[in-house]
Amino acid sequence: MNIYLPRLFGAILRRGLIVTALLMATLVITFPIMAQDAAEDPGGDVTFTVEKLVTANYPVSLVFAPDGRLFYTEKATGNVRVIHADGTAQIEPVIHLDTDALVERGLLGIALDPNYTENGMIWVIHTAPGTTRNWPENRVVRFHEENGVGSDPEIMLAAPITTGELKHNGGNLHFDADGLLYVSFGDFGDASNAQNLDALPGKIHRFVVTDAGLVAAEGNPISGNSAYAYGLRNSFDFTFDPFGGGQVLATENGFQCDDELNLILPGMNYGWGPDYQDNCYGTAPLEVPDYMPPLLSYTPTIAPTGIVVYDHPAVPAWEGQVFFCAWNPGTMQRVVLNAERTAVEAVYPVDLGGVFCRIDLVVGPEGALYFLDPIGIYRLSPNP
Repeated sequence: MNIYLPRLFGAILRRGLIVTALLMATLVITFPIMAQDAAEDPGGDVTFTVEKLVTANYPVSLVFAPDGRLFYTEKATGNVRVIHADGTAQIEPVIHLDTDALVERGLLGIALDPNYTENGMIWVIHTAPGTTRNWPENRVVRFHEENGVGSDPEIMLAAPITTGELKHNGGNLHFDADGLLYVSFGDFGDASNAQNLDALPGKIHRFVVTDAGLVAAEGNPISGNSAYAYGLRNSFDFTFDPFGGGQVLATENGFQCDDELNLILPGMNYGWGPDYQDNCYGTAPLEVPDYMPPLLSYTPTIAPTGIVVYDHPAVPAWEGQVFFCAWNPGTMQRVVLNAERTAVEAVYPVDLGGVFCRIDLVVGPEGALYFLDPIGIYRLSPNP
């Protein structure tokens, strides 16, 4: 699915519940293990309150600082903004980066440096505008933040969009528990990129941060190559599973079918390439080298976006469950994995009471879920 965010958002507002009803009426969800009966739902009796935290201008990604402040990116403006721990929004942006925000381009992912408390570094990924001589490029940039003011932006990685494509930027980044940086890129509109191990697009990469810049992490599937997993069309977000040894879970956007939840393993091929787009495979095996089928597959597409594993004592019944947002219907889904963290046992919709979960979501320091649509930041707070 192409996550053409501005167009889709306008269309969904116009068609409202009709779109959602049509999607849900024909939606096919495939996963290897049958869903549990609703009466066996672990966590289904949890009650919560949903409220709007702040109005925002196309927020895309969220990250909490250790002091409780919430940083977020704005797709269209190129601004990083911050909400203080008391819930008030800082008026001035933390930093502005000149950004090309056409279609799916923009200021996208955000992450705190593993040593943020000491060095104040924040990392983002955004689309830098092109010039008459240079292609626009998706850049990984880090900058120093102190007291809500960003400075000294430094380009750490650049991926020129030589296809000229406006979609399939992917565009997220996260650090794992060992301090390694993972970065996702969509295929930039060229499916062959996803199978080309010498190209940045169409993959999730893993780097170590050195004084000389980003270097392919030791232990990557191919020595000296940053590619961690390949065959990806447009993974909007990914997260680390603390209940699965830190393995990666990622959302993936298919063509006209097969939107996915993937377990990302090193060196595995997730199938997208020039020969895939005329077929729909669901969770069936695919005859390509090193193929890893998805945990979940959706047809028609739902455009899955932000994803997080719930890891907080505020709701013991939710611990280890996976939450993700879906752009098309604006829903939040709650996924129960098996004990081995290798298969889906059940999927449950989260009733947001008419509020949309369309982009990112994270777990707050108090155990609430914070999530986004293009006009606001919302909080789902478990009731005592």
